[in-house]
Amino acid sequence: MEFLVFISYIFFSFLLFLFLNFFNKKFNLTRIEYVLFTNIFLVFLAGVASYFRFNIFCDDLFIIVVFEFLIRMIYTTYLLEKDFFSKEEGVLQLYLGNVVAAYLLNQVIIKQVNMVFLDAEQLKFLLWVFIILFFYNFFYKKKEMSFTKEVISKKIELGNKKQYIISQYAKMKQKYGKNIHVMDDMRLLIYSLMIYENYKRPSIFRQLDYFRYQFDHIPKKQGIMQVDSKKMLSDVESIEFIEKKFEKIQQKKKTKKNIVNSTELLKGIGKNKDEIIQIEGVYQYLKEFSQL
Repeated sequence: MEFLVFISYIFFSFLLFLFLNFFNKKFNLTRIEYVLFTNIFLVFLAGVASYFRFNIFCDDLFIIVVFEFLIRMIYTTYLLEKDFFSKEEGVLQLYLGNVVAAYLLNQVIIKQVNMVFLDAEQLKFLLWVFIILFFYNFFYKKKEMSFTKEVISKKIELGNKKQYIISQYAKMKQKYGKNIHVMDDMRLLIYSLMIYENYKRPSIFRQLDYFRYQFDHIPKKQGIMQVDSKKMLSDVESIEFIEKKFEKIQQKKKTKKNIVNSTELLKGIGKNKDEIIQIEGVYQYLKEFSQL
């Protein structure tokens, strides 16, 4: 019996290897997703084994992940001819962490229950959780799609919507003025970027992004300035981030503080040509308006 279990561990480790390769290639899994998919695979195997009363199979189920780790090491080293232990890649820490997570799952949860699959009452609760999440995801995507279509259908560029720009400028100045420390044209460029990003991604969608981040922890653009960040940033923090970024770029260019090259600064924070044209349209109008 123990020999049969050992052989089954080797067999399922190959399946896990193929399973992870497929999902990683198709969806480019993050590290957390990689570990989660591994443990979901183990839970499913444990559920099937416990259903057929093959409980001895569940005792050391984490060994499947150990074997998968060895298979991946051989595959990477000899077939792909890559350095599996490269510190730059950081894969060794990922796979060791995967083994530890599988071991804890095995010892703390799987071995402590008689049946891994849910009973009728648990399934009822899970069903309602699924329904709630489905409706949230459905309406979130529909609302976002309708907003995107609305923006696309508006052929008038933001730079030409002067009344909207002025009203937003007054609103942003009152709300965030005390958080902006740069002066003159640099200050106007900060407001221009703020108005543009808020137009593209209004507050309601940013709040939904914050809510989703609590569950998936997938890096998204954060705050009113839509900053690429691996952690959550408030609107004020995103403004401060961009302000420091602009000042750093300005120092590197060795440009006088009162001379602002908006194109260079916007390129420095990763804006493409079309975005720069839109933002500079807002910026030029704010400059004209400030001189009235």
